[in-house]
Parts: sequence; structure tokens; C-alpha cells
Amino acid sequence: MLKAVRFSDFLKEDIPAVPSLMGDGIIVPEGRVIIYGDPGTYKSFATLQLCYALENGSEWLGYEIENNCRVMYLQAELIPKRMQERGQHMEDYYGEGELTYTYTRDFTLSTTDEWEALTNLVEENKAEFIFLDPMSQLLSGSEIDDGLMRRFFKGLDILTTVTGAGVGLVHHSRKSVSDGNGGVRYAGANDLRGHSTIHAWADSIVRLSRIGMPDIIEIDWQKTRHRPELERRWLKFDDDCGILRVAETDPKKILYECLQDGPRRREEVDKVLKKEAGLSPRKCGIYRQDMESKGFIEQYKDPINKKYKLVRLK
Repeated sequence: MLKAVRFSDFLKEDIPAVPSLMGDGIIVPEGRVIIYGDPGTYKSFATLQLCYALENGSEWLGYEIENNCRVMYLQAELIPKRMQERGQHMEDYYGEGELTYTYTRDFTLSTTDEWEALTNLVEENKAEFIFLDPMSQLLSGSEIDDGLMRRFFKGLDILTTVTGAGVGLVHHSRKSVSDGNGGVRYAGANDLRGHSTIHAWADSIVRLSRIGMPDIIEIDWQKTRHRPELERRWLKFDDDCGILRVAETDPKKILYECLQDGPRRREEVDKVLKKEAGLSPRKCGIYRQDMESKGFIEQYKDPINKKYKLVRLK
């Protein structure tokens, strides 16, 4: 039932501050998290690692875990044997915890009975956060169906209201398409795939993508509702431990070292970024533009030879 109160009375209510589970508000209790990217960007691996970190770890890829919570991981894609192999690496690193897991390849969230089954599972296991991997496997139709997607997210919100559990989704990015002239059009590529409600629903959205160098993954927080914008980080898969770690190769540090003695031509800067950070030519341009928008560097025409562009620290 709807109920209204005087706003002046509402302002006097003693409402506790929103606590943080990870990274000073990146993930909060009853939060909504999306992890997405192209195939082969360690999405599911990063998600399982996040589950272990939230359950009984102290950090996830360099982000501090401030409060541990009980977590459930619902996997609808990876076969059990492969999940067992990955999980063993996680347990060796984080230790044995209370993380619960279910394999649901033939399960969708479309009927009242199915939503009730998921709600009961969360309550029975006292889960405070549940990750669904991947979202597309749990849908009964298209990701661009307005009615379907609104019902799906309403169901997730009801799940949170009833159980008090936060929800994390693993999803995919859009693909580049042919421009019809033998080239590739990247407009919209790597964006979150599907209906606009997906982006609107989430509190925190992180994209994983390869940056050119083998096994180097860029982690980019595209939305953080409960804290200021975060800088990108770079990850590398540790073959010895079987987990993801923060990579030593940081393009921002390389860019600083390249420009600390003065301006350099854009082509020279890109050559350093390609060699030292493993960025592809396209990623060099994207990265420079990103650093310029954040006020880290400035790009301008060479006053002596105007056909060249220079880059300097700002």
C-alpha cells in the first residue's frame, strides 16, 4: 500500500549510512552489479573470484573487501568439471569458505514457480549476495524485448526485497559490425549488450576487455552509483596460482614516464604504448582520448610543423 509522509518529517528520520562490502561503495549490501565483456575476457573467472573474495577474502583484484558476506554462485554455462578445477584454485588462494554453488543449465526465470524456487534457494542458504552467470541463459526470450526485460528486473528487485540479497549478473558486450565497405564499424562495440533497462538497473557496471597484449585484461568501471568514478586497471592471469592478479604493466605509469621530460609527437607516444603496454593501435587512440578527458594529458598541434600533433602532461 502506498503511503506518503511530510518531507520535513522524512528528513528527520534516523537512516543509517549505506555500508560497503567492497571498495568504499563499489559493491554495497542489496546492491546490483554487472560484470560483462567479450568471450575470453575471464568474466566467469573474475566473477567466481569475486564470490570467494566477498565470502572470505580481503581483496579482489586490488579492491579492498570491507565486509564479508554469504554468497551464492548460480552457474548456467560452464560444465561442472571445469568449475571444479577453477574452484580448487580459488580455494587454494582464499581458503575454504561457505560459498554455495548451483549448476542450472536448463533453468530459466520466466514463471512464478521458477522465481519462487530461486527465492527459496537464496533464503535456505542465507545468501546475502547471489551472482547469476550468465544472465542470457536465464532469460526466456530476447534481451531487447522491452516487456521481458522489465519483468526480469522487477523479479530481481522483488527477490532482493524478500531475501535482502544483492544481485550480480554476468553478461556480454556488443560486437563490431561490417561497415559494408570492407571495414569494421566499432560504434557501440564493447557496450553493454541488450535493452537499456540493463544499464539503468545496475548500481555498478564493470567491463573486462583485452588490450592487445596476450592475457592482459583491462578492468573498466563504467558505472559506480555509490562512489566517484574509478580509474581503469590492468589484470593478468597468474598461471602458477590459477587466479587473476593486478598486472605490473600500467599504461598510465608508462605514459607518465614517456612524457615527464617534455612533449612528444603523438606517433612516438603510441609507439611506446604499443611496445611497453601492449596496446593495439586502436586502443592507443582510445586510451589517449580517455586520459585527455580526465585532464592527465593534453594533445595539440605542433606550432612549428602543424601536420604533427604533440602530447604533453597537463
